[in-house]
Amino acid sequence: SGLQCHSSCSISGDPHYYTFDQTVFHFQGTCTYVLSEQCGRGLPYYRVEGKNEHRGSTQVSWTRLVKVFVSNESIELVNGIFADTPFYLNNGTIQVYESGFSVIVSTDFGLEVSYDTNHYVKISVPYTYQNATCGLCGNFNNDGRDDFITRQGVNVNSAVVFANSWQVSGADEPGCEARCGGLSCATCTAAQTALYSNTAHCGILQNSSGPFAACHDTLSPQRFVQSCVYDMCVGEGYQPILCQALNVYARQCQQNGIQLPSWRRQDFCEIQCPANSHFEPQGTACPATCVNQNSTQGCPLPVQESCLCNSGYILSAGICIPHAECGCRFEGSYYCSGVTVILDEDCRRRCTCSYGSMTCRPHGCGPLESCRVEEGERGCRPNSYGTCWMKGPGSYYTFDGLTYQYPGACRLTLAKVMGLSSYPHFAVTAEKLPAGQQGFSRLLKFEAMGIQVSIEMASSSRVMVSLFNRFF
Repeated sequence: SGLQCHSSCSISGDPHYYTFDQTVFHFQGTCTYVLSEQCGRGLPYYRVEGKNEHRGSTQVSWTRLVKVFVSNESIELVNGIFADTPFYLNNGTIQVYESGFSVIVSTDFGLEVSYDTNHYVKISVPYTYQNATCGLCGNFNNDGRDDFITRQGVNVNSAVVFANSWQVSGADEPGCEARCGGLSCATCTAAQTALYSNTAHCGILQNSSGPFAACHDTLSPQRFVQSCVYDMCVGEGYQPILCQALNVYARQCQQNGIQLPSWRRQDFCEIQCPANSHFEPQGTACPATCVNQNSTQGCPLPVQESCLCNSGYILSAGICIPHAECGCRFEGSYYCSGVTVILDEDCRRRCTCSYGSMTCRPHGCGPLESCRVEEGERGCRPNSYGTCWMKGPGSYYTFDGLTYQYPGACRLTLAKVMGLSSYPHFAVTAEKLPAGQQGFSRLLKFEAMGIQVSIEMASSSRVMVSLFNRFF
């Protein structure tokens, strides 16, 4: 499918938003926001969310996490983390794979979301989604004048009001702040602006005889220079930030089919590739993998900067390994050689991958275990006892699976180490304290290693944690 049939929105740096209709705005909130969502018109539904965080400066934020919701699947792309790609979901209609320096989620209806697991996000949708999108990437109606439409449907002038309206409800994360918007969040002095605008820094982008000149007629560098200078002020001239900003423009040029001469040089924005790979300024966007060793043939994507595997090696879960050490493609997922996994919702199978062959044997959980997924891995976990804090009379579930009701008592010992045991001491108690004229508040206390943690469950369900050291 041709790239001309799609439109793209991108988020980069700290962060700069470029909408489907080419509006540019800057917003420094550190919450989770709807980047783009299908709104109406009966098209396949999708939603892409982005979570921002502070890095170094508290005046600006960067993209830390991208979530893609599509076809009843939820896919998280996390800063600095590459999963065992490629893999397929929803009967192969969703692909997740690595291309260049990014992880990409691609669907059968044309949505493509890429994240370099650092700062750069790109969302591409087919033209069938014109007038059918909403969120920070805008409404995709080829008119940038009405891109700031809030969740409530109001066209506003303020990027901050617009962006805050698309904060994900219920995403009450620590550090979530609206902060400021625009280039005034951090100010550049006149001297900084002059310095970072010269051709040794951001000005290289608009130098008519520089390495980016071939792209000027296709993509004006002016707004990229402005964003670059801003980022450099915030980063106090830190060179990796300059390289990051230059790379955003170079990437956009390559995606528009413009091939640039090499702009990286020794000691200036060099790419250090992992073991058994090398840097290619115009590498394939469809690198060969253990899952698809012929993926480079007929690749429909434009070339891009990449770390490609050396001869005799192939990509496996983001790492270049010898061909003979490829893992297993099994039931839509890829597993590295040597990996053992528990499969099925009731943990019925234990499967091991060995050099391309998956061997499974029956598996099951014990009488005091249940099959659960923890930290992304399915397995049999010990059953936990229930909480005292349930509606109505207190309900308890013991270590050995006994359930009983006990409504009263001001103070109960739920569990503790008995007598002169060789095990480290701990004690868990529950207290019911009067609160107001009618009600009670409930306090859960955990004591171990001289530290006591109290968690109070008040009527408002707000959790308050206090730490006390009894040796103070």
